[in-house]
Amino acid sequence: MKLKKSLLVPSVIFLFLAVIISSSWRSIHPTEPVSINASEEKKAGKSHSILSSTFSSVYEHIQKYAPTLDSIVFKQAYIGYLNLREQGKTESPIITIVDLSIHSSKPRMWIIDVEQDSLLLHTFVAHGRGSGIQEAKLFSDRPNSNQSSIGFYLTGETYQGKHGRSLRLDGLDQGFNTNARARGIVLHGASYVGANILKAQDRMGVSQGCPAVAEPLKDQIIDFIKNRSVLYIYGNSAKYHSAFLNEQIATQSLMAALEPQTEDSTLLTEAGNGLL
Repeated sequence: MKLKKSLLVPSVIFLFLAVIISSSWRSIHPTEPVSINASEEKKAGKSHSILSSTFSSVYEHIQKYAPTLDSIVFKQAYIGYLNLREQGKTESPIITIVDLSIHSSKPRMWIIDVEQDSLLLHTFVAHGRGSGIQEAKLFSDRPNSNQSSIGFYLTGETYQGKHGRSLRLDGLDQGFNTNARARGIVLHGASYVGANILKAQDRMGVSQGCPAVAEPLKDQIIDFIKNRSVLYIYGNSAKYHSAFLNEQIATQSLMAALEPQTEDSTLLTEAGNGLL
């Protein structure tokens, strides 16, 4: 019995000291890094949610009027637009999308006002003869290739050329379309584009690389998209990549646009509560 008591006392003292040491260690080495990581993950998740929910809302509205516009193509165009807006390269709410993965006999140009969630025009557009006759399968930025160049553009100034009133384009994706000016890649009207062409053949005519549109619609299209709006030409290419498809920058653009609304709603709430 005495032996058991003699063992019990040191054991209790040891346990007491262990508890004190453990508590002291926690106070010296707090678990803050875990909470910081969790905060960062929560913030990243919230940012991703803002981009996803905003895109879904915009696409849902646009799809009512443009059911053939592919969601992946539109999402790329929208992310690129947000990147360019965040970088101060455009202030226009207009996005023009040309989907060259679609057969030339189908309307494959969409002009969209993303502020109004509205479709301004859906029409035919030609591709370069070097890319293929019926479908565009090859893409290049090389001079004299007669191929279409994919990627993001900003629309430039209008001018009078051999095709009449035309619109210059500035390619933004290095290695894919930045030779647009040097190659004379512009938006212009052409007699070989339009619904009437399909009466005689099963495809649109082809250009020397320009996104040519129907002559009767040329002026309307130019007036819609001139003055530094975003043009995105999509094509099936495993090689294509773009610095403007950065989702983090796109999210920053969305959050910056939402900040004034948040401030306004806060002021309204404070006013309603008699705090102002």
